[in-house]
Amino acid sequence: MPQAANALFRHQSPKLSALLEKSSHTISRIGPQFGHYSRRLNDLSSRYMEGRFHLAVLGQFKRGKSTLLNALTGEPLLPVGVVPLTAAPTFLQYGPTAKLCVQYSDGHSTDEFTGSSTAERNAWLAGFVTEKGNPRNKLGVAEVHAYLPAPILSDGVVLIDTPGIGSTYRHNTTATLNFLQQCDAALFLVSADPPITEVELEFLRQVKEKVPRMFFVFNKIDYLNDSELEEALGFYKRILAEEIGWDGELPVFCVSARKGLEAKTTEDSDGWTASGMAQLESFLLEFLAKEKFNALTSAICQRALELIEAVLMETGIALKALKLPQQELEEKLAVFEKSLGQAESERRLIQDVLEGDKKRVTAFVEEQARELARQAEKFLKEIMQAGPVACRYGKSSKTEVQKAWAEAIPDFFEKQREELNERVKERLLECLTPHEERLSRLVETLRRTAADMFQVPYKPLASEDVLEIKRRPYWVLSTWNTDPLPVLKSIDQRLDSLVRRNVENIRWSMLQNLNISFAGFARKTRERLDETVTATQGAMETAHARRQAHDGSIEAETNRLAQSMAGLEAIKNDLAVLQSSLPSKRDLSEAKESP
Repeated sequence: MPQAANALFRHQSPKLSALLEKSSHTISRIGPQFGHYSRRLNDLSSRYMEGRFHLAVLGQFKRGKSTLLNALTGEPLLPVGVVPLTAAPTFLQYGPTAKLCVQYSDGHSTDEFTGSSTAERNAWLAGFVTEKGNPRNKLGVAEVHAYLPAPILSDGVVLIDTPGIGSTYRHNTTATLNFLQQCDAALFLVSADPPITEVELEFLRQVKEKVPRMFFVFNKIDYLNDSELEEALGFYKRILAEEIGWDGELPVFCVSARKGLEAKTTEDSDGWTASGMAQLESFLLEFLAKEKFNALTSAICQRALELIEAVLMETGIALKALKLPQQELEEKLAVFEKSLGQAESERRLIQDVLEGDKKRVTAFVEEQARELARQAEKFLKEIMQAGPVACRYGKSSKTEVQKAWAEAIPDFFEKQREELNERVKERLLECLTPHEERLSRLVETLRRTAADMFQVPYKPLASEDVLEIKRRPYWVLSTWNTDPLPVLKSIDQRLDSLVRRNVENIRWSMLQNLNISFAGFARKTRERLDETVTATQGAMETAHARRQAHDGSIEAETNRLAQSMAGLEAIKNDLAVLQSSLPSKRDLSEAKESP
C-alpha cells in the first residue's frame, strides 16, 4: 500500500475530525438556540468519516473483469468462466474478516455467509450471481456486499462489479448506466480477444456522459508478444480518441489479471509487478483515493468554516444584547418582532404557492403517464405486427409475440422510466428553485436585520447544497411485468394488460417521489425559518432574561460568551490552515500525468 496515501489520511483525518468535534462541543455550550449548528457539525463529521470512493468496474463478458477484481482484492472470490446474468451489482468493500451479504429486492430480506475458505465463499456467491445458480434472478437478488480485509479497500475505495454489458438481458445495460451516475469513477476493461467492439463503443459513449472520471485497462497482455501488444494498444487508443473523444492524457493500464491473481495468491511480488497490476493498484490507491480524500476534506472544511462564521455572528448579537441598557434592548426586541411577523406572512405565501405547484407537477406526471401508455402500446403493436400477417393471430404466432414482448419490455420501460424521471426532476427544480431562493432571501433578511440592529458584522449563510457528498450508490432493480394474464384470450387484451400494469408501476413511483419531495421541501422551509428565529430572536430574549435574573450584573455571562467566541475563532483559524495545506487541483492534475 502506498505510504503517501496512508500518511496523508492518518495525518489529516484525525485532525479534521477533532476540530469538528471541538467546534460542535463549543457551540453546544453557548446555548440551546445554537443546537442546530452543533448537529450540522456532527453530521459533517459522520459524513466525513464515512466518505468512500466508489469505483465501478465495467466490462463485456470474457474480458476478465472478475479475474481483475479478484486480483485487486487478492482473493478469487468472484465466479469466473460464467456469465453473471443477474441484474445486481456486487460491492467489494473493507471488512476485518471475509463475509458475504445478499440483499433481496423486497428491501427487507438478507442472507449472510462467512464460510471457512475462499472456495466455499465462491461457491456460495455463485448461487446468487450466476445464471446457473440463479436463473433469470428467480431469487430476486437486488445487490451483493462482499466484505474483505484487502489493502486496496482499507482506505475507503469500494470496487463495484456491475452486470456485464451485452448480456442476455438487454435492460441490464440500461440499469447499469443509470446506476453509474451515483459513482465517483469507472474502470473500463477491454482485451485483444477480440478488439473493442461496437457494442462496447456505444456503451462507452453513454458512460462518458454519466461518470465524472473514466479509466481504461487493457487486459490479457500475456497472450501477446511485444509487437502485438504495441499494435493492439495503438489501435485501442486510436479508437478511443476517434470514437469517444479520449484526450490521451489519462493512462491506459496494460495488465494480465490472470498472472496478477496468481502472483497475489502466491505472494510473488516480482510477478505482481510484471503482470502490470502493481501499477494499476498504486494508481487507484495513491491517486484516486488521494484526490477524493482531498476534495472531501476541503469541502468539509469550507462548510464547517461557514457554520462557525454564522455562530460567531449570532453569538456576537447575544453579547451586544447583554451589554445594552434594559429599555433599549426591549425596544429592539419589539422592532424585531415586527420583522418576524412579516417573515411569517411570507412563509405562508410560499406554502400556498407550493401547494399549487404540487398540483401542476402532479398533473404533468399524469399527462406523461398517458403519453407513455400511448408510446408503449405503439411499441408493442409494432412487435406484434412484425411477424407474417397471415398467421399473426395463430396459436404459434401468439406464443412468439409474447416471447418477443417479454424480451423487449424490460429495456423499453427501463429507458422510459429514466427519461421520465429526468423530466419530472426538471419540473421539480423549476418549481422549487424560486421558492428556495425566496426562502434564502427571507432568512438572510432576518439575520441581516438582527446584525444591523446590534452593529455586528453580517455573514451570510451558505446555501444548504454547498456540500455534495455522494452516499453509497444504490441499485434500482425494477421488476417489469412481462407475462400477460392467463385468463385473457385476445392478444389485444394481453397487450393492453401489459401496458397498463407497467405504466402504472412507473406512474405510482413517480407520484410517491413527488409527494416526498414536496413534503420534504415544506418541512425544510419551516425548519430553516424556525432555526433563524431561534438563533436571532432567541439570543435577544436570552440576554433579556439574564439581565433581569442578574439584576443588571452580566459580567460573568459576557465573559463566558467572549471566551466561546475566542475558542471558535481559534478553531476557525485551524480549519483555514488545514484547508490551505491541501493540494490544489493543479497539483492533482500534475500527479495524474505520472501514475
